Amino acid sequence: MAPSRALRTRSFGLVLCSTSSALTYGCLEENPIQPTETMGTEDPTAGTSDTGETAGEDGLLACASPPCTVLVVSQTLDDRIDVYDVTAAPFLRGRIGTDLKFDASGEQTMGNLLDEPYGLLLDDNFLWAAIGHYPDTARGSLLAFPHASFADVVQGEVFAEDKYFAANAFSAGVLDLPFGRQEAIFLLRHPSGRILVGVFANDLRAASWPEPSELLVVDPNDFRPEAIGAFSLDLDGTPCNGGWKIAALDDDVSRVAVACDGNDAVAVVSLPGDFADLAPADAAAGMSACSTPLASGTISTQFVAPDGAGGLLAVQSQILEPPKLWSINGNCGIGGAPGDELPPELEAVRVVREPVLLRPAGGGQPPMWLLASETPEPGVLIVRGGASPTVCGQVTGLDAIDGGENAPFALTLDATRTHLAIGAGPVSNPPFAEGRGQVLWATLDLAELDSCAVAATEVVDLTEGTFVATDPRTWVRAPNMLLIAELGGS
Repeated sequence: MAPSRALRTRSFGLVLCSTSSALTYGCLEENPIQPTETMGTEDPTAGTSDTGETAGEDGLLACASPPCTVLVVSQTLDDRIDVYDVTAAPFLRGRIGTDLKFDASGEQTMGNLLDEPYGLLLDDNFLWAAIGHYPDTARGSLLAFPHASFADVVQGEVFAEDKYFAANAFSAGVLDLPFGRQEAIFLLRHPSGRILVGVFANDLRAASWPEPSELLVVDPNDFRPEAIGAFSLDLDGTPCNGGWKIAALDDDVSRVAVACDGNDAVAVVSLPGDFADLAPADAAAGMSACSTPLASGTISTQFVAPDGAGGLLAVQSQILEPPKLWSINGNCGIGGAPGDELPPELEAVRVVREPVLLRPAGGGQPPMWLLASETPEPGVLIVRGGASPTVCGQVTGLDAIDGGENAPFALTLDATRTHLAIGAGPVSNPPFAEGRGQVLWATLDLAELDSCAVAATEVVDLTEGTFVATDPRTWVRAPNMLLIAELGGS
């Protein structure tokens, strides 16, 4: 099971916002794998904007009047990818079914039925999706969906599995690269077009995650498993076990940070200068890395984010104490003691999730991040950088988040850093939740950012009114990976 689950306070065996219970029944060898004709292709709630009027055009990734901005969401527990248009008035373009080991119930809780779409990339030719549990729980794959395969998808429709998959074979131009590794689910594009893949390399259902992770190199023009390059994070001194989030530390993607949740550390991988010219195996062989241990114990170390100046923010949290925020440079040097102070009005904050860089460091100003806050204080926090980064405020105007049921997990910003997407899901036992999670889109007022004040305006709940209890294609239990991309741009 993969990081759609989020934090587990390991010493207590407590699952918080976790899907780790989804596969507690073990893997069944003879599960049905083909979609059946009972699978619907239309979403009865789709095809309308928030004004109730039909918007947009047919063709899931079409863009008649470029540029078009799309928000792509991995519904990691519901074996589905949702695509929203957020160019103007947001609306659902359509959905992609990824339930390859078909589960008619939609619950994905028995055996190895969960396929788990996770990392996403979108370019001019393909939508790339890491599938954590296909062909099986311990062996993931990378799927490449050509834009052309979606040409006939009507607005709001589901591009169902039987459109491109049957009898363990892919069609409609969809490509499949078997990784042969456990939880190879984090994707990062290099400017050369190569794809970097973070491998968690452990079973999240286990009590510990002792196996060192890997960073893979994939040539998108060579989908042979033997062509994959692999760099081991079994580093001298402090290895990187159970690597979670990966993040580029510069626009050239010359250094990549990895949050190491298995042993509470951070690693920074340096790519060779001629990375773009090397075969994947040689590119991986030319990599080097440093690492540093952070606080350990009953704590989670799942997320890192760049600071815009070659360094990074590392985030640790647990349910009993305030989160710890670390400033680390590109050579793995720690800037100072971890920041753990909270403003009085946010003193209850404990479990936090994904950070996203709001303002890069520069011009004498510190970096600023937004940080998803889960339990027991759902919301989006504001973090000010420095030797010891600190939580200094909270984004206002996000009352649309159903804080009684859902909490933010995933955050991402558009290229202007003025629009925020939020994936918010049920905190308690997501695999068995009803499926009323949320995906939200908001405009940000940054006029008072220097004073640690950010207001969300024009907030749209993209999932409002779409839930149908009897239709798993509308369930939202773990919208845990978000991608904003531009179609038809320069």
